[in-house]
Amino acid sequence: MSSSAIEVVALALQRTSDKKFLLSRRGPGQAGAGHWEFPGGKVEKNEQRKQALVREIEEELGFLLMPENLTFVASHVFQYPEKHVDLQLFKYVSDQLDFNFILTEHDQIAWCWPSEMNQYELSPGDIFFIDKLL
Repeated sequence: MSSSAIEVVALALQRTSDKKFLLSRRGPGQAGAGHWEFPGGKVEKNEQRKQALVREIEEELGFLLMPENLTFVASHVFQYPEKHVDLQLFKYVSDQLDFNFILTEHDQIAWCWPSEMNQYELSPGDIFFIDKLL
């Protein structure tokens, strides 16, 4: 990771019932508002990546992840106009049937297959990960 890059973790949550993945849309007033993304956030100083992802998902969606069930998918360094980020995507498969997400930073969610993700206005840094989920 570049010393100037912000380390960010993201979640590819997949439900076993239909193999679809969760996308969430950044709400009004948020950086990147209106863009769809794999939810997640910044890794804090002295925090492990999986620990950061568990914290971020609980804060953003009210959903508790079991860190031992997170699987690293890929990393991608992306230069946004205002920041440089080192994105780390983790996959989490859940057989939960009823997800009662509490949206704190997002205003919508969608479940879709990777082949459908190009129909959403994805955050530019997240586009790289679609092929990694096929």
